[in-house]
Amino acid sequence: MLKPVEKQRVAEEIAEQLRALILNGQYPPGSKLPPERELSKRLRVNRASLREALKKLEHLGLVRIRQGDGTRVQNFMETGGLELVQHLLPLAGGKPELIRDLLEFRRIFGRELARLVAARARGDKEGLGRLKALADKADRAGTALELFELDFDFYVALAAMCGNQVMLLLLNTVRDGVRRFMPLLANLAGTGDTVRKHHRELIAALEKGDVTTAGKVADDYLRMGAELAGRMGGKPELQPQPLPD
Repeated sequence: MLKPVEKQRVAEEIAEQLRALILNGQYPPGSKLPPERELSKRLRVNRASLREALKKLEHLGLVRIRQGDGTRVQNFMETGGLELVQHLLPLAGGKPELIRDLLEFRRIFGRELARLVAARARGDKEGLGRLKALADKADRAGTALELFELDFDFYVALAAMCGNQVMLLLLNTVRDGVRRFMPLLANLAGTGDTVRKHHRELIAALEKGDVTTAGKVADDYLRMGAELAGRMGGKPELQPQPLPD
């Protein structure tokens, strides 16, 4: 289950191994990790590096460290935060519903983001200019991966216009988690023409301050990605669940 760790990035590599074991369920909620002496011996690391790694896990809401009680695994669905998504995604092969939930979040977030910007930022010429520049780049994109990255950049620029700092920070967190899986997720995007059409239609709705159309353009596009994932995966767990209008 555990393997020796090289000297460089010691604490991070320890945290990576233990984090994967916890997220995989090999250390279930309520259980204790082995004592520090045993862990340090099995990993061939010093106690200081091990403690630093355990602090990282505690910060993520994965464990609770208590004097006299050792290191106890937490129920991360109750104690963890959004940053865990980037660590859960590599395990998505055994948790296909996680991909479904990520795409559902993307759809809800993108739809409401478009509506907010249409309502609040009609006169934001600088923001609209950034969106148009990204749409122009998307017109010239040569690969699906490049187009996917530009589409993500488009929604980050959109978030910067919405007037809500938390939404922008939330999108940045998701972006960090998604970045390493862009080649896979790029295959869940629509065709190049569909992506480009969506950009232009959304910009037009934003320029008019048309909240309803902006929300519909974003929702139709992001729903298509979720439905494509369901068809490609061939698993019932990947099929998107219905959302209210």
